[in-house]
Amino acid sequence: MLWKRCWIGVFLFCMLLSCCSGTALAADGQADMIYVTVKKGDTVYELARKYGTTVEKISDINHLTNPSLIRVGQILKILQKSIPAMEAEESSPAGVLVSAFPDLPRGQALGEFTLTAYTAGPESTGKKPGDPGFGITSSGERAEEGVTIAVDPRFIPIGSRVYIEGIGYRVAQDTGSAIKGKRIDVFMNDVHVARQFGVKKHVKVEIIQ
Repeated sequence: MLWKRCWIGVFLFCMLLSCCSGTALAADGQADMIYVTVKKGDTVYELARKYGTTVEKISDINHLTNPSLIRVGQILKILQKSIPAMEAEESSPAGVLVSAFPDLPRGQALGEFTLTAYTAGPESTGKKPGDPGFGITSSGERAEEGVTIAVDPRFIPIGSRVYIEGIGYRVAQDTGSAIKGKRIDVFMNDVHVARQFGVKKHVKVEIIQ
């Protein structure tokens, strides 16, 4: 009977240790998780910038199939970046869309730009699927979400890789009649997402060396 008591004691101790370890791991895993209630005017893009994360991560955690469709009063889980408050105010996250690039070295600052978004469709280019040149950029490359931006070549040479605050890495592959000066048009596949993106001013841009 004594050996049975010993085995029971060992079993209970292991169960207790497992529970404690699980609790500790859960606590660590949730350490930076916060819950944010969506207010009028909030967008996933702005929340990502505010809390030092990305649209992709917020979408994954909350199972958002379309990040542009959030409603007032909705509660979102956000895995907040663990950085000091002062640093959080001065830094910006990457990624409105999933970038096709790994993390690359940062480059030379080009200043602040105004961002808009465009598509390959008639609302942006006047072309429809099947038209000659549909979806083809002025560089000859096919426009690709997460890669292509339209620029003014006087400010950003065609073919240049750039880092855009709050967006991530992109390649200057296209131009546009309305894209003059310090303005960048970010290519997107979905016209509704492009319209939701709107106009974003004073966005810092760097050219990768």
